[in-house]
Amino acid sequence: MAWHACSLGFIGTALLIIAGCDKIENPIVPAAAYEEELHGPAPTFEALPESDAVKRVLVEDFTAHQCGNCPAAAIIAENMVATYEGKISAIAIHAGNLTITDDDYFDTDWTTEEGDVLWDQLDFQANPVGRINRNAGLGGSYPPTLWEAQIEEEIAESTSVGLQYDYEWVPANGHLNLHLHGTFYDEVSGPIQVAWLILESHIFDYQLDYSADPEVVADYEFNHVLRGSVHGAMGVGFGSAADGASAGETAFLSNTFEWNDTWLIENATILAVVSDENGYVLNVAEIHVD
Repeated sequence: MAWHACSLGFIGTALLIIAGCDKIENPIVPAAAYEEELHGPAPTFEALPESDAVKRVLVEDFTAHQCGNCPAAAIIAENMVATYEGKISAIAIHAGNLTITDDDYFDTDWTTEEGDVLWDQLDFQANPVGRINRNAGLGGSYPPTLWEAQIEEEIAESTSVGLQYDYEWVPANGHLNLHLHGTFYDEVSGPIQVAWLILESHIFDYQLDYSADPEVVADYEFNHVLRGSVHGAMGVGFGSAADGASAGETAFLSNTFEWNDTWLIENATILAVVSDENGYVLNVAEIHVD
């Protein structure tokens, strides 16, 4: 296994075209504690100096395939990812009334249990809206035109926790071992949670796009699509820091889970979203399995 820091850049993925897939019945991936007797000793980490820590900002784009204004919002998110390379993690959450399916073009159900949980947190439910590190609380959101300003404010702030990770993909039995280490630079009240969220990109299907002609796009490319999670939308306690952490403390979380073979591992992104007692995103680790 190779050690990875959150500052690593995006690892290229193969471009694969997928026809519309059915909704996964149970998107919660079975997870288990990491078993050293099966997979060998868990990796060890040194505390990460604050000067080496990278803060990633989470952009949650609430979207839908029958939302004609949503492709323009997705472009804004993609531009932010490119502009602030290595500092933005985008996630496309399909939720709301415009995600309904029909027997014509829009027959793929993109919704997930996790997405429904996140959508239900919003005080104003509309597509497209977004949250930036959940800095306006779980219920707060912004229209796409305000995303960049909020991102700039968040990037300018230092992070309370530096993240390091390691992983091992075991294709023979479809296991993915994930390890997350955190070094805290400030006191953070608990509960401190880690949500492992699974995204998939380079999926092609129908999307309504008011800027296109025709407006129903048959081969629209969906990226950063929320597909499921390891422990649910909000995750589980961050090891020894689950109840809170003081400056200088470290925490470690390690899991093994069975990969759902309907998700293409080469097009997948795993986000470790670390949040505080109010749901505010302290930092994000972004993993691309190569």
